[in-house]
Amino acid sequence: MNGLRAIAVLAVLAFHFGVPGLRGTFIGVDIFFVISGFLMTGIVLGRLDRGSFSIPGFFLDRARRIIPALAVLLGTGLLLGALFLMPSDYFVYAKHAAASVLFLSNMVYWREAGYFDPTAEGKWLLHTWSLSVEWQFYLLYPFVLLAFVRLLPRHRLWVALAIAGAASLALMLWLRQSSPRSGFFLLPPRGWEMLAGGLVYLAPAVPPRLMRAAQLASLALIAGALLLVTDAGWPNIWTIAPVLGTALVILAARRDSRITGNPVATWVGLNSYSIYLWHWPLAVILRRGGHAGDWRWMAAAFAASFVLGHLSYRVVERGGARTKAAPYIHTAPLQDRLRPHLAFAVMVFVIAGAGAGVWKARGFPQRFSPEVQALQQDLMPGSPYSSGCFSIVAAVPCPCIVGPRKDRALVTVIGDSHADATVSAVVASLPADAQGGVAFNGYASCAPLLGGRSTDPDSRCAGFIARYLPPLTRPRATPVVLIAAWDAYAETPTMRFDGDAGPADAHGLGRQIVRTACALAKGGTTYMLLPTPTFPVQVGTTLQSALVADPHAPEVTMPLADVAARNRTLIPYFEQAARSCGVRLLDPAPYLCPGGVCQGSSGHRAIVRDAHHLSEYGNERLVPLFAPIVARGANPAEQPSS
Repeated sequence: MNGLRAIAVLAVLAFHFGVPGLRGTFIGVDIFFVISGFLMTGIVLGRLDRGSFSIPGFFLDRARRIIPALAVLLGTGLLLGALFLMPSDYFVYAKHAAASVLFLSNMVYWREAGYFDPTAEGKWLLHTWSLSVEWQFYLLYPFVLLAFVRLLPRHRLWVALAIAGAASLALMLWLRQSSPRSGFFLLPPRGWEMLAGGLVYLAPAVPPRLMRAAQLASLALIAGALLLVTDAGWPNIWTIAPVLGTALVILAARRDSRITGNPVATWVGLNSYSIYLWHWPLAVILRRGGHAGDWRWMAAAFAASFVLGHLSYRVVERGGARTKAAPYIHTAPLQDRLRPHLAFAVMVFVIAGAGAGVWKARGFPQRFSPEVQALQQDLMPGSPYSSGCFSIVAAVPCPCIVGPRKDRALVTVIGDSHADATVSAVVASLPADAQGGVAFNGYASCAPLLGGRSTDPDSRCAGFIARYLPPLTRPRATPVVLIAAWDAYAETPTMRFDGDAGPADAHGLGRQIVRTACALAKGGTTYMLLPTPTFPVQVGTTLQSALVADPHAPEVTMPLADVAARNRTLIPYFEQAARSCGVRLLDPAPYLCPGGVCQGSSGHRAIVRDAHHLSEYGNERLVPLFAPIVARGANPAEQPSS
């Protein structure tokens, strides 16, 4: 068993540290899931057979195994974060720490997965999603197993587990097409992997003469997965290979194996949980420092993971004991062992409370200068009008009218997250005596183009477009403004269109821009906001770090020529739409890039909050651009289109 754990944790480390040549090292988590299912089935059924099983005792043992080492990791991060993390990073870490100790982090990462999803480098605790899945399995499995035991004879128990596992596998395969993120992060589509371990426990032993062959076949399956499978759309049908391989290794039960039974594998396996806990923060440090792929840094990360993991194993998991103690089997009534339960509960609530406090305080920007504190406000995602009007990966939002009056729309804004980041400027451009508001709706990673749909199966982009764009092609009196990260869709094709074989490249996107613009122009006045600057760095956090080191740090800027070069393929299509169909182009460059220099920040305030979304402070610069659109009786002042 420890040999399997060693294979699993080494695979995970190789994947996260970027070891080349092994495409499928992410399967380590799947190996852990099978092991958990085998062990939990053995613990429950074994104690039932001995008459020593109790639900409180089971949970107490799970808490003793999981919580202390996790709490030390999370607590260390909260303390170090107070010293070294920027407010935005500390804010995210605290939220994830609270979710991790409550074993809800898989739900948090599932909900976060979308346009505003922090990159992997911003998620110091991303690896805890698998612990949350396992803990949720621990909460449910004893009750399910007890129900099966009471309803079925022992020799039929495998049938119930097999049916449940098959249902979970079918759900995973269905979600693979309809909602891959759900299939990855949630317990129901992952449960079959743990139930496979349970089936191994119930399976008859392999005859001694076949043990070696069974283990070699199983290790071949695992090795094949390590070398051949990719993480695209994982888990999928190929997940069966490492799951079956792990199951066969356990079934073979070769304690004298040179591969899984040697002293090195045993040592790594014993330390595997703590190694797993500490490796991911080290991977984040590597990635943030630009050292991913450097073998020297990878070697150092491996060594540090083993050292920190062993310290955690010896000091926290083992309490300083030198020898491996016999497993503790709790049999006493709950009231006789109340103190251990309270101790683990205190650990959980202290970490969760501290994380919630830091999260509520927005990362405690008070730790830094007033300039850094002011900058922190610019980094908050979304707009005052996001709620109910803008969706990330959820359902299509309902129609909204925002602004001082919500009974009548003077202008309609449709787009993606760039529209959400900019709509405040449109609202601010309304005259003081405006007799209406702004109709606004947006959907993340969804270019507002007719017939479009996202390549992300979780997205409801197609439904959003079908609901809001076709009505705007019919005669209307209200002007329409389309706002999107046009250059992002050109650079990374993520939009498909009716009749296309695959995602649209820059030219395909350009043709759809012309098609949509001309169709909307037949309905009434139509505007398109040209691309805003995309910076090569995260503007807000880069400036924050610079200000901590130097209160007089320079502003974050880039040449307008770089923006023009990035957009050289798309701009002719916008100009064609303007010439052919009378679409009016709104150029943000004179407002965001005065003198040929695009400003990511000004006065140490972030105009761009990340690399390309305008902050609420930054979008104020576009108010003069939008004001003529809604001014009573005025025609918009057209800016140059390139």
